[in-house]
Amino acid sequence: MGLSVNLRLLRERSETLEGELAAEEWAADFHDELVVFASPLRYRIEAELQGENLFLQGPLSITLDCTCGRCLKTFRTTVTSAEFAAFVPLEGEDALTCVGDFGDLTPLLREDMYLTLPTNPVCNPECRGLARTVQSQEKSSGNGSNDAPSPWAALDQLSL
Repeated sequence: MGLSVNLRLLRERSETLEGELAAEEWAADFHDELVVFASPLRYRIEAELQGENLFLQGPLSITLDCTCGRCLKTFRTTVTSAEFAAFVPLEGEDALTCVGDFGDLTPLLREDMYLTLPTNPVCNPECRGLARTVQSQEKSSGNGSNDAPSPWAALDQLSL
């Protein structure tokens, strides 16, 4: 079990959960060629019971090693879910998974972070992609002509 909270103790007072979770504990099933976890998931979550529901809120963050989807360069970035919040019932069909007095929060963190991860990481907004990178390298080494065609030039020739 990755991150859990003692529900019996929460009946007496709210609790702050702070720490780190290794990727193997919360995202063992995650496989992406462009995104690799470079650090554990960091969390600082306020947990409190509100009636028969568990309310959670606080920031989550993780450092990633990404491969740019345009130019294939590797870069490091930090992804933060500053507004993580969950309101989870303790009974019923959508109830929090519990083992004894402990509720498993790991699936909630996993869902929020998976939605925060980049689907097509880009090293910077101005990245022109692999074709532009190759052309600029040729120009700087003196092997290419200065008026290399745009990858969009073929579209300019269409008459619709």
